[in-house]
Amino acid sequence: MITSITEESQPSKWLDLREDLGLYSGPRTAEGTPTWTLHDPAAHRYFRLGWLEFEFLQRWGLGNAEHIIQSIQQDTPLDAEVADVEAFGQFLTAHQLTKPQGAATSQLLANRRKAAQPNFLTWLLHNYLFLRIPLLRPDSALQQALPWVSMLFNRQFLAVLLLLALLAIYLVSQQWTQFSHSFSYVFTAEGILSTAVMLSLSKVVHELGHAFTAKHFHCRVPSMGVAFMMGFPMLWTDVTDEWRLPSRLQRLSIDAAGMIAELALAVFATLLWTVLPDGAVRSGVYLLASTAWVLTLAVNLNPFMRFDGYYLFSDYLDIANLQDRSFALARWRLRESLFHFQLPVPEIFARNRHRLLIAYAYGTWIYRLMLFAGIAWAVYHFFFKALGVFLFAVEIGWFIVRPIIKEMAVWRELLALQNTPLRPRVAWLIPLFAVAILFVPWQAQLLLSGLLSAETEFTLYSPQSAKVQQVLVKEGDSVQADQVLIELSSPDLDFKIATAERHLAELKEQLAAQSLEVASAQHNPMDMEALQSTLAELVGLREAQKKLTLRSHFAGRIRDLSDVLQQGEWLAKDESIGIVQSPRATVVAYAEEADLNRLQLGEKGRFYPEGGDVAPVPVHVITIDSVGTRQLTVPEISSTHGGEIAVREDEQHHLIPEQGIYRVLLQVDDGVELQAITLRGRLSLATPAESLAGRLLRSTLAVLIRESSW
Repeated sequence: MITSITEESQPSKWLDLREDLGLYSGPRTAEGTPTWTLHDPAAHRYFRLGWLEFEFLQRWGLGNAEHIIQSIQQDTPLDAEVADVEAFGQFLTAHQLTKPQGAATSQLLANRRKAAQPNFLTWLLHNYLFLRIPLLRPDSALQQALPWVSMLFNRQFLAVLLLLALLAIYLVSQQWTQFSHSFSYVFTAEGILSTAVMLSLSKVVHELGHAFTAKHFHCRVPSMGVAFMMGFPMLWTDVTDEWRLPSRLQRLSIDAAGMIAELALAVFATLLWTVLPDGAVRSGVYLLASTAWVLTLAVNLNPFMRFDGYYLFSDYLDIANLQDRSFALARWRLRESLFHFQLPVPEIFARNRHRLLIAYAYGTWIYRLMLFAGIAWAVYHFFFKALGVFLFAVEIGWFIVRPIIKEMAVWRELLALQNTPLRPRVAWLIPLFAVAILFVPWQAQLLLSGLLSAETEFTLYSPQSAKVQQVLVKEGDSVQADQVLIELSSPDLDFKIATAERHLAELKEQLAAQSLEVASAQHNPMDMEALQSTLAELVGLREAQKKLTLRSHFAGRIRDLSDVLQQGEWLAKDESIGIVQSPRATVVAYAEEADLNRLQLGEKGRFYPEGGDVAPVPVHVITIDSVGTRQLTVPEISSTHGGEIAVREDEQHHLIPEQGIYRVLLQVDDGVELQAITLRGRLSLATPAESLAGRLLRSTLAVLIRESSW
């Protein structure tokens, strides 16, 4: 059962086992054979031994491989050879489970230790993603506090917790609208700080759940601390001692204890939220409830990362080192499918378990590919750009490209050892298809996010408080330029005009009389000034009166007429009462920098509105900006409004694109009838065919040039 043994020269003298090693009964395998667990307390490591290895260990004191084989064959039904004993001895030596003897052995251990120490660059690559720092040695404190929480380790508590959870779900369902809409508070500045505090509390409870359950089953908890994943702090508890427990149920209990404790906290917080009045306390317990529920179910249950879900899955299958063993099996399957090397299977499993492990390995590889690509994107956007580009390259190169190259190097070595020529296999179609997708130009369609709207729009406003005199159009009517649409009247304005006209007539009469009376002639300059002022006032009032007759500035169509446009109704000043929309429509879209060379003026395409209620619209390109967009002025297609263009808000609430984009303006083809609404959708343009590899290369070069300020 022991695999991956390092081949090294056997020491000339028989090595003695270390006296501090511990041996415990382990769980039975799926086939029913017994196992044992060997504990190395110095390195705090556990090794699962099979029946044959256990018999070797029991007879190691005989000091001779032949004597051990003779004793096993005499006392047990097992069959073994001297080579098996030697291989087990190499395993013990490789993991430093024997006493060092002589200068040669000491030098061998020193060389191995030196070789195992990574250089600074390798250490940094592994630890900037995940760095673990122990802070506490809680074992004795947990032992003292265990009696206070022992009541939680019984079926009655779990039954009560389940009933309370059902009650919490029922009560929240009665207030679901309020509960779900409160989640937006999490993304505010105050909500983020409060969420961090509540999340820290729930994670402390989570880790204490693991720790107390481990102590309940008499396991040692040597350390607790904090780990940093991409700089984000998270707590951890060392419960490795659970590997010596023979009961799979006990190990599963320790694995699930953190989530159960966190969910229990979420249940009580949810119940409190349903009864507390609005205020700071209710907001706090809401954050505690929502974050605990979401993170426990979305993160901790993930079996592809080494969180609780992975260990639950591993212990459920009772397969230690699940990922390493499934990866070895999947690599063997991949090599055999592609080249038929006829290599021995790394481990023998039942057929269903064999398939499950291979599927799990492939699922983990796909998940890691997406995860590391996502991390690369995150470090590019959240670190300053020079460091972001470097870390992006590190993520893609070290964690994605490097493993592929290493596997291909193994293929090359194995192919060199083949004596028979390769024959084509059906499995080759899979990598050939992948290469074709990557390198063959097949992408002849460019998809962009865009917004369809009228080419020109003019909103009709009431220029002042006025009364509706006559409405000459209705919703959807086509109108001509300068056509009268709506007539309004203002009695107040009519009164001011009449007053100004009377005042003007009086001034004119007064000036006419002054020419006959010499005594009144001295007032002539003042009266002339008053006359000019009244004339100007009257002109302004008549211009305002003309504006009460609303006309169309261009030929178009009427839309969104106000419901209050009824004869005799009053309108407030600057009240919107309708829109005149030009008959021609345009689409505003934004293309990435890497796609600019694929776009040409006059290029034809189709705009597909969201929802599918409106038929696709034929369009053609009329403008392509040569300068990148620094501020997005079309919020409808931004990420903050549910669109696809990633933006961030600056201090002035301007929408700043996260990457270089360029505005593309398209016009709807003539003769196309459109509804009088603004539509968001996807734009598909017919462009020259391009391969994924070519697009990726151009995008990478564009980022490097942009971020290096070349």
